[in-house]
Amino acid sequence: MGSALVHIVVSKYGKIDDEEIERITETMQECYSRSTPHEVSLVDLYMFERSSSVEAFFAKEYRKVGVASAPFDELFFAMHDAWRGIPRITLCLEKMKKLQRLVKMGGIRHEVGHSILHGNLRYYLLSFPPALLEIADQFNLPFEYLTNLLYLVSIAVKDYEVTRFLHQRGYVEDQIAYAKHLLKVSEDDILSWEISRGKPPAEALCLISCLKAAGCAAPLLVDKEFGEEVRLHLMESLLYLPTDRSILLLKVIEEVFPSLETDTIDNIDRTVRGCKLIFEAVFNR
Repeated sequence: MGSALVHIVVSKYGKIDDEEIERITETMQECYSRSTPHEVSLVDLYMFERSSSVEAFFAKEYRKVGVASAPFDELFFAMHDAWRGIPRITLCLEKMKKLQRLVKMGGIRHEVGHSILHGNLRYYLLSFPPALLEIADQFNLPFEYLTNLLYLVSIAVKDYEVTRFLHQRGYVEDQIAYAKHLLKVSEDDILSWEISRGKPPAEALCLISCLKAAGCAAPLLVDKEFGEEVRLHLMESLLYLPTDRSILLLKVIEEVFPSLETDTIDNIDRTVRGCKLIFEAVFNR
């Protein structure tokens, strides 16, 4: 389609200011306009006043559509899905209020990018790629574990594709601000690692979960002006891990992500294949 406005259908949950809605929809429309050509003509925008309402809504929603998903993480004030067949962007204003303007703008544009690249149910109803079945067989992994692994790899790949897409369209400083926000290490991250350490299946999954934030940051490493700054933040985000594990993750980040092309499903398979290094190291094979 050309530069026609995308029809944004707003659903409000709680007390939400009309001016806030206008600011957000203007940011979205500008991003859609700069990102043409694309096929998005309609997008749902769900705006929640409080994070508790988001969590309750999506717990119910995921039960309805029969999917398991991670909770609405503290760092994630914005998200995208297409479980209803239409791209849907969800924002939590309670979380957004605490953030710098550039981080907010970066996050909103990030979800717009998802609606353009991944606004179809096929990017959410994923079948196990061949590489995943190979890993399952080699390391004797159960079905539920594979589902979690596929989920973690797919969100990392999709986030990489979105940042790459936006960076190519000239969104730089806001995407760097957003990536730096996601690279912050929380107490939960550290606790997760401590609990997983020494238990190979849990440890591998914990390491692969780090690829989401890394996926957002990786396309920015090539930026001439800010690439080195992003690299420093990426390295700092892995400091709580043992050196051998952080080196392993960096190898996957620096070798696998830049090799990804334009087919998301193929990119997920490639990334799973790249993650085999992690499994081999963790399972000591």
